[in-house]
Amino acid sequence: MASRGKTVQLHNMFVADFETCDAWPHLPGHSYPNQKVWLAGLKNLKTLETKVFTNLDDFMQEILKRGNNCNTEIAFHNLKFDGSYIVPWLLNNGYQVTHKKPQKGQFSVLIDERNAWYSITIQVTKKRRVLIWDSLKLFPCALEYLPEYYGTPTKKGQEDQAFYEMRREDDHEPTERELLYLENDLQVLAETLNEHIKIYGLRFKKTQASQAFYNFEQSFPAWKRRFPPLELELDRAIRKAYWGGLAHVNTIHKGQDRYDIGVYDINSSYPHQLAHRKMPYGRPLKQYGEGQHPDMSKFWAAEALVIFTLIPGKVPCIPTKAITEGKPITVEHWLEDSEGIVRMVFCNIDYQTIQQSYDFKVIRWCWSVHWAWKVHPELTKYINTNNDIKVTNKNLARSTDDLELRQEYLTKANKAKTDNNAFYGKFGEEIEKKGKTPYLVGGQTVYKCDRYEVVKEGKRRFLPLAIATTAWGRNQLVTMCNTLGEYFLYCDTDSVHFLRKGGQAKIEQAIREGIFEVDSTKLGAWKHEGNYKFGRYLRAKCYMEDDEVTCAGLPADPHTGRGSKVRSCCTRENFHIGLVIPGGNGKLRTVRTPTGNKLVPTDFEIKEHYSFI
Repeated sequence: MASRGKTVQLHNMFVADFETCDAWPHLPGHSYPNQKVWLAGLKNLKTLETKVFTNLDDFMQEILKRGNNCNTEIAFHNLKFDGSYIVPWLLNNGYQVTHKKPQKGQFSVLIDERNAWYSITIQVTKKRRVLIWDSLKLFPCALEYLPEYYGTPTKKGQEDQAFYEMRREDDHEPTERELLYLENDLQVLAETLNEHIKIYGLRFKKTQASQAFYNFEQSFPAWKRRFPPLELELDRAIRKAYWGGLAHVNTIHKGQDRYDIGVYDINSSYPHQLAHRKMPYGRPLKQYGEGQHPDMSKFWAAEALVIFTLIPGKVPCIPTKAITEGKPITVEHWLEDSEGIVRMVFCNIDYQTIQQSYDFKVIRWCWSVHWAWKVHPELTKYINTNNDIKVTNKNLARSTDDLELRQEYLTKANKAKTDNNAFYGKFGEEIEKKGKTPYLVGGQTVYKCDRYEVVKEGKRRFLPLAIATTAWGRNQLVTMCNTLGEYFLYCDTDSVHFLRKGGQAKIEQAIREGIFEVDSTKLGAWKHEGNYKFGRYLRAKCYMEDDEVTCAGLPADPHTGRGSKVRSCCTRENFHIGLVIPGGNGKLRTVRTPTGNKLVPTDFEIKEHYSFI
């Protein structure tokens, strides 16, 4: 993003943060008062010097000031919040929004149709550009847990709710306590970014997936020849065959108390599939038309008229998104019955998996597209090397008492794990991009979903590889679940929960028959994750095991650690569908005001169905 093709240097990189509160007086006719920035900080990554501002105007004038032609990069951790203040300011201060590369006095935003914020690019002069980007996309965790990435020393400050809700007048002078809180937040992000730059350099990618894919590209420079881009129409035709992870509660156990439970996980499921399963490649070999059965010796994606019913005791694995015509009226994500003939898009791997679980009949094949497939040694080498680094460094970390050395080992292990887990998804990235654009309408900022672009061929990936990866993952999971039968309780993407009495014998028999392999570190093997005395499974992404609660959308108790399952608001007495938790255990929802977003507490209800969107 630097002028004249030069990389932005460290002394032109910053981190920033806003502290906000209600602005008064409260305007009549509005449910919530306008918001204001009462404290803002800007920290330089090279000098670690901080500039403090007590209003948004002064902050914006600082980052947009003229006097040098150097491009600047500024990271906010959660741009969706802080950017909601910056965008209205730009629109109200003479800057024009554009869908194209900004010219002098213009800015562009990268906000997708799901309202995920990535960046704001402001062209200040012909030679100077300011890039404001979201570090949450690079480090996808709360600021509180950022020090865990590289073992950096500064920890986020903690304050009570009154601190956040306190009203600050326009002439408020920040206290030492308030300044320390801001400084800590800035320092946490600055330290993490500086350590990241030491590893990846100044031209690091701005999202975790992009960085992981870049690392993959360095190991396999000729990947585009092996995995060439698809034409737009072909991508559209087969995209419905790209399904996600399977999360499902066995209906006979749903909501019931169960005891003596075992849990197994697949070690790095998707990396394993990529490394050791046959994967498609190259240009399409052939296309069959109506009435022709696909060639089962090849990888294929097809559309067909089908009818299906779930076999009793089996796990459903056909998602509603696969149905392109005649979709059953249901709120379920995974279908048990087609309720008549439907039109469906699927791949050959899922075709095999489906027949484990359903009475499945193809009425007529509509079309199919075929690719060659094989195990790719380049993928195998890259993934196995990263897995070896992860396992080796985790073992070294466990064996040393030197805290600094332990952190070094853990950093290497986590980097290798992220590289393996995050890169494959870029192959499934949408090539039709839709996004939102901000406009001033009646003095208020309105976001319209009016941006549409098709990714240029040179920047497209290879969708069939992503389709095959997730399909193989579901195949391994469904095979385990169906083997367990009535003893199966719950599954989610790469894990299975089951009744040990009866279920453990099934697993051991399958191991003897060579169907499964159990190993604590081997890629793709099942790992015994643990046992629980008690479990209750309400729906996908919502269950209790002993005193641990997994519930998507419900925050864990504050300061209980990254990935915590401590939710003290849930007990064995109240943990049921329909439970309403006042205040949502700290859950916040976003309310938009003309000047910026406000976070307000909201209740949380455990509903019967989970939205996968």
